[in-house]
Amino acid sequence: MQRTRNHAAYFMILLTYVLFVVAAPRLIDLIIAPLMILHAVTVDLTYSKMLSRKLGKRDFGLMALNAVPYLFLFRLTLLIPALIFSLSIILSYSKINVIPQVLGTLGLSSLLLPWISIAQSVTPLDVAVYMVWCAYTLVESIYVEYKLPFRNLRAGIVRIVWALSLLICVITSLAFPPVLVSLVEPSIRFMRPGEKLRSASQIKELGKRGSKRTILLFALLAVALILYHTPLTVPALLPW
Repeated sequence: MQRTRNHAAYFMILLTYVLFVVAAPRLIDLIIAPLMILHAVTVDLTYSKMLSRKLGKRDFGLMALNAVPYLFLFRLTLLIPALIFSLSIILSYSKINVIPQVLGTLGLSSLLLPWISIAQSVTPLDVAVYMVWCAYTLVESIYVEYKLPFRNLRAGIVRIVWALSLLICVITSLAFPPVLVSLVEPSIRFMRPGEKLRSASQIKELGKRGSKRTILLFALLAVALILYHTPLTVPALLPW
């Protein structure tokens, strides 16, 4: 049986990397690029095995390989994605549904702040964008899981998690109106998640709509970074 490629993983980590480049245009970005590719390939190769609790020695070896470069680039913020990915694996083997899937996706977006901290000092704007990006990724994953007709997940979970996330995001983004604007569309959708899909045949269309909305939020965050934080000039590309 042919393995299905995890396009969502490539999509999410690519957008996360582009946000990183916009926030911190430095020569070190070229070092992070192959790491980004390695992370995406690793998730692609191991994600389905993790959910089915069939990870082997080679899979764990590949995961360990992902961590090796960070031993030379270590920042405390790297503990965030490390903890999220670890919890995803542990909970998967504990036979808990939904949460491992959600954490796996969140782990990819949570790489943004560690990458920025490797390239430069983290600013309040970086934190604001990071919180929105991670909160959106988290609740978007829960929203998709809720929509699936075979998931026993209530709409109230989507609303509660987004309401709590929104509170944190608003507090961290008060000084940056463009970042606040990015919260409008997700708030409308997540507070009114609608009915579940009627059949599995609708999942593909749900994915397409979700991708477009994710790109919209990504674009708004990128614009905010450009307006407030990133002078896209030749000097900004220098490592000092």
